[in-house]
Amino acid sequence: MPDFDRLSLTRRKESKTKIPMKKIMIISLILIYGIGSLEAQISGVVKGINSQGDTILLPNANVYWSNNNVGTTSDFNGNFSINKPSDDLHIIIQYIGYKNDTLYAPFSTDPYEIILIEGRFLNEVEITSDGAGTHIDRLNPIYTENITDTELKRAACCNLAESFETNASVDVHYTDAVSGAKQIQLLGLAGVYSQLLIENIPFMRGIGSSFGMEYIPGTWLESIQVSKGPANIRNGFESITGQINTELKKPGSEEKFFFNYLINDKNRMEFNFNSSQKLNKNLSSIVLGHYSFLNDYHDGNEDGFTDLPVGDRFTVGNFWQYDNLDGFMVRFGGRYVNETRKGGQISGSPYFTQQLIGLWKSEIKNERYEVYAKTGKVFNDPKSSSLGFINSYSHHDMTVLAGLKEYGGSQTSFYSNLIFDSKFKNFKHSYNAGVSFMYDDVQERLNDTLWTSQQYVPGVFFQYIYTNPEKFTFMSGLRSDYNSEFGVLITPRMHAKWFLNEETSLRVSAGMGHRVAYLLPENLNLLSSSRQIIFPDENKMESALNGGVSLVKHIDILGREMTVSVEYYYTRFLNQILFDMESDTSAIKIYNLNGESYSHAAQAEVSYSFNKYIDARAAIRYTDVRYTFPDGVVRKKPLLSEYKGFVTIGYSSNMNKWKADATLHLNGRTRLPDRSAFPTEYQLAEYSPAFSIINFQLTRNYKHWNIYAGVENLLSFTQKDPIISAENPYSAYFDSGIIWGPISGRKLYVGVRVHFNRKP
Repeated sequence: MPDFDRLSLTRRKESKTKIPMKKIMIISLILIYGIGSLEAQISGVVKGINSQGDTILLPNANVYWSNNNVGTTSDFNGNFSINKPSDDLHIIIQYIGYKNDTLYAPFSTDPYEIILIEGRFLNEVEITSDGAGTHIDRLNPIYTENITDTELKRAACCNLAESFETNASVDVHYTDAVSGAKQIQLLGLAGVYSQLLIENIPFMRGIGSSFGMEYIPGTWLESIQVSKGPANIRNGFESITGQINTELKKPGSEEKFFFNYLINDKNRMEFNFNSSQKLNKNLSSIVLGHYSFLNDYHDGNEDGFTDLPVGDRFTVGNFWQYDNLDGFMVRFGGRYVNETRKGGQISGSPYFTQQLIGLWKSEIKNERYEVYAKTGKVFNDPKSSSLGFINSYSHHDMTVLAGLKEYGGSQTSFYSNLIFDSKFKNFKHSYNAGVSFMYDDVQERLNDTLWTSQQYVPGVFFQYIYTNPEKFTFMSGLRSDYNSEFGVLITPRMHAKWFLNEETSLRVSAGMGHRVAYLLPENLNLLSSSRQIIFPDENKMESALNGGVSLVKHIDILGREMTVSVEYYYTRFLNQILFDMESDTSAIKIYNLNGESYSHAAQAEVSYSFNKYIDARAAIRYTDVRYTFPDGVVRKKPLLSEYKGFVTIGYSSNMNKWKADATLHLNGRTRLPDRSAFPTEYQLAEYSPAFSIINFQLTRNYKHWNIYAGVENLLSFTQKDPIISAENPYSAYFDSGIIWGPISGRKLYVGVRVHFNRKP
């Protein structure tokens, strides 16, 4: 069963009435190919009753016939379909941590519902309404955290960038003090080294990378998968530290209508709505919308600059799904984003004297549209073969004004990926193979300097998977890509997972990744400094090796499961584009690595549900990132916290009428850039202080709506003087890009959600 797009390619035996293809709105420039129908199938859904008494869907469950090697696995929603042999009537279902089951399965046109019982906690069963908001995929050989809709509702979660407030692995911080741009970090490295996907389609590469995660509203999200280390080879060569895949709400989903309104004490307002329709049994659609704005200037630190940019953002998406109920599915749609944000000095502020040259202003405009189509087909053969075809097209325009610097960027991209999945004669051995193609046309301008780049990247890949249920899983892949500018790229990757016993699993991964660096779009903080930007003579491809090991232990404590995970990852760059903001007081130098660059990242995490009302997670992380500076000395990366602690606690009352969630982030000190050559008043300490951030949210649920209120940064901690030389932004010492802590203080918010689900 293909997992590239999480499609529910189930084989439900229903009427074969066909929908005329003219009724399906196919996005222009995307070709979708269909293949014939299927023969007799057995289909169903695999569910499990966990230690809390919840009935949950079980993805990647092993399903196979008892007398031969024909088998398959359930998809992300627990659905499966399997060819019906003539000589076997019994199906065996296996899922790690649950008791195996054998089903007597003569041919039936109705899907089967299979419910497994968790094997270790049979003495005590307590009924609750929600499963774990974040859990580790037990069967995937790649260490993957699944963040569900339940977890996303534990915070305001205005957009994808803010969806990690209750996650210990991913950090989110502002890149500078004027643009409002946010950047994630994974394994101690910038988010650009993690491959970002929407439903397994790469998105927001290059021009849109600084704001891309803010352009996916939180209310559009169904779930997020965060994998660490080398990612699956089928999605491309760009993943170095990991992969973040976002699943959006689907056409024809259970949620028929949703509306959300949020306002905070800064008078920022946000409106979101989703509406899905099942036009008939084959065709469904969903429309998602978002509008937010902030019109009031706020200057909490009294430096004359607005703490957050004002402006508005409009986003709309329309997605369609066609399912012929016989193993063939198409999903297609489009999305449009338009945003304007303005920052800089506030006219009439008493905290500075306006210079003759005028106010220092920041204005950023982004406009983006994209269309995509995904086609999936499961063949009627003993190997449960499947074919997937993904296509996407996007165009992004961005203009930036930052004081005396003016930047403009435009990018047109096309992506295509054809994937074939199948099994060998023994169902324990499977493989996927395919071809891909990427095209990027990028045009940039900084004041009077122009850059243009056109890159074509065809590629091929093959990946082998060995699966021995409850014992060992091995996955190894190799891909070869040809970049028209950088030449041949070879990318090997390997993942292995051992089940040491029923409660303990060990994972090992190793591999390689490459990426093209877009110097200014990915580092807009460079524009908010008065210093000159010195570019390298040659912009080389970034390449790195990554390896890691993780151990996950599930422990029975008083009939409830505690999960303990320990992990370590090492990344070593063969080449990297680096930034030197320390050796020259008049310039920021961009250069190619000439020496060493590496990172160590270790994390331990524990999660436990004390009872049906209270659950908690806690984690501690250590990160050490160093690279060679132009003077040949290896130093710690600046503006990176060495240590981080994390605790989150959730409470749910009976029937989930009340929910309370609190999260504590403990951030260790960070090395600050060396500014000893600057005048005394513009110098910095060697290290920033450690600080804590506390967030809290309270929710009251009703049948079709809920109201929630919360506070972010309860202690109102802020970085002192985030803008250097704010009183004279046109001086040689002005810099707003040295950010290690919060820019604005305590934030209060209240919101309401209204939802109506589809009747069964």
